[in-house]
Amino acid sequence: MRVTYVASDNSAGDAQVLGTAGRDIYVRAICFGTATGGKITHFYNSSVSSGHTSGMGSVDDTNLVWYFVQPTFGAGKDQVNMVNFGNAPLQLDGGSFHTDESTVTVIWEYVDEASSI
Repeated sequence: MRVTYVASDNSAGDAQVLGTAGRDIYVRAICFGTATGGKITHFYNSSVSSGHTSGMGSVDDTNLVWYFVQPTFGAGKDQVNMVNFGNAPLQLDGGSFHTDESTVTVIWEYVDEASSI
């Protein structure tokens, strides 16, 4: 297993690259350390999606495979501190992500090195 940590909002710049292009990964879990209502996280089926350096609004949507918005706490909805994909991990080609959250941790591994769950 590998862990990638993003300390602060990367939505206006480069996407955080996880694996290597052309090599599939499994995203096992995503942890939101300081969950904030309305914050957005995008995962891409590419290690470097077209437009990724200009921020999450500029990425080619064909590579967007997982889109998450934190619930609005003011509306009485509970925050999500962890998304655990369990036995159905999110499979990506290399993989990368943008988020306007802070303190996000992604637990992932290469498919060819995957542990059995």
